[in-house]
Amino acid sequence: MFSKSESCVSKRSRRPRCKPVRRVSVVYLGLAIATAFGCASQSPPPVQRAARPANRYIYVTTQTLPGECYTDLGAINITQPYGEAAVDKDNSEARKQLRAAALSRYPADVDALINVQSEQNDVGTQVIVTGEAVRLEDRHTVQCTLRGMEGAMDQAAMTGAGGVSGAAVGGLTGGAGGAVSVGVAGAAMMGAYQVLQHEQAKEQQAAQLRGSLDEQRREIAQLLKERSRLQQCRNDDVPLSSCQTSAQNAGSSSADQSAGQSDDQAAVDATPFEIQRQIQEQQDYIKQLKAQIAQMKWEMAGH
Repeated sequence: MFSKSESCVSKRSRRPRCKPVRRVSVVYLGLAIATAFGCASQSPPPVQRAARPANRYIYVTTQTLPGECYTDLGAINITQPYGEAAVDKDNSEARKQLRAAALSRYPADVDALINVQSEQNDVGTQVIVTGEAVRLEDRHTVQCTLRGMEGAMDQAAMTGAGGVSGAAVGGLTGGAGGAVSVGVAGAAMMGAYQVLQHEQAKEQQAAQLRGSLDEQRREIAQLLKERSRLQQCRNDDVPLSSCQTSAQNAGSSSADQSAGQSDDQAAVDATPFEIQRQIQEQQDYIKQLKAQIAQMKWEMAGH
């Protein structure tokens, strides 16, 4: 047997028989690299998105959707006569028309309309309402990353400002070494303060939104009760005055106090956007109930 030092050395009576080193062909190496690069550069299979319900509620806002990942679909615009827009104080009719236009153009994708604005035409006879249709994503996309970089850059600028201020103070009191150490501490403190402030603002907003949801649920319960009572009075041919008197004597029940309690946990787990969408949807329902009740009273009064 040969040792490692004798692998290419033979005895005197024999000629050395070292095996030649095999070299990989440059062509084969290039083909291997090209094949690997081609496999790595292949796009991933398309993501299968869940189908949106046809009767889903489209959220409409004059702002964006902070904290939500969404894809821009395109602009949506409608035109209202000036007289119609003037009586639409809460813009509910404009939102309704925007939703219909967005669902007509993007029936399988649109989830919200953001950055909604209105503007009169030059002669003042029409009002043009525009918005941007978006689709919510249940995964993070490159577009969301780029959109979020603006906020991250603002945050970094504020943190850097804290570092510069700390470095200036440190340079005045402790020279270059003090400037570096105090600057790092200033940046860290500024960043921690901004994070804490942001979390406190989110908690306060969530609490306010849940409070608004609770108030709406109680109002809806009262309106449903009033509509049912008016319907019963109309079926029994009870005059409106007698029906209203009986309602005052009845007062509120304990069932009204607990209205919506089964949805409390769902509201806690929901995102701010989901709560805001539910608030807007319930507000439209409240307006619809009030219109129905007003129409019933008008008919029962003999009109």
